[in-house]
Amino acid sequence: MKLNVAVHTVLCFFLLTGPFLQSRADDGIITITAKASLTTSSQLFVNPDSPDPIEQNSFVPLENDFGGGVEVKYTFFRMNLAMSMSVEYLATGVTGQSASGLPVEDGYQVVPVEITAYFIVPISGPELRIFMGGGGGAYIGERVYRMGGVEAPSVGSKTGFGIHVLGGASYNITPFFALTGEMKFRDLQFDTANAFKTSHIFYNGRVIEVGTEPFSSSVHTDGVIFNLGVAFSF
Repeated sequence: MKLNVAVHTVLCFFLLTGPFLQSRADDGIITITAKASLTTSSQLFVNPDSPDPIEQNSFVPLENDFGGGVEVKYTFFRMNLAMSMSVEYLATGVTGQSASGLPVEDGYQVVPVEITAYFIVPISGPELRIFMGGGGGAYIGERVYRMGGVEAPSVGSKTGFGIHVLGGASYNITPFFALTGEMKFRDLQFDTANAFKTSHIFYNGRVIEVGTEPFSSSVHTDGVIFNLGVAFSF
């Protein structure tokens, strides 16, 4: 993803969560969690605009996509409810070979920004807290594509929107420090377009014509997301 897009996303995240962090109404608890994530599978549809249904549904399978992020959560005083905002970064890719025999690197990178409402199960105790939740998010991403070592940069992308549900637990090691684990189902998808800046690629003495017309693609995730994190409360 272009650096300025990622920077603007992070700045917007902290601008939106600034008042959230400063508000301590009713002595609620604010928790900041750093998470690592694993998405079991996703799909990169390489020709979503084709009139041919077979080509339209052809995709590159992507597995074991790793990522990470930060979540700011506010737990309401004397209630089993909480609200959070999170921002993540996820990137994945595969290598292969084109029809002309050139090595190909294909994948995507995306910044999910999500809002989640949590319900803390009443059987939870002071140390172990079991929760479930759901919400929605915006997904800012792009395809990362190279052929013969030449990149076809993104020339436009459409922010995707989706929903998610999750369940998990946290274990308080101290009143201010906890370990967390989650299992999440997320409808992450976005559309993007790429184009080569040159119409020809030179590779091992060969000249391969690729053109400079943009080509569209679409990213979807259909796997399970597992999150592990460390949480600090105050």
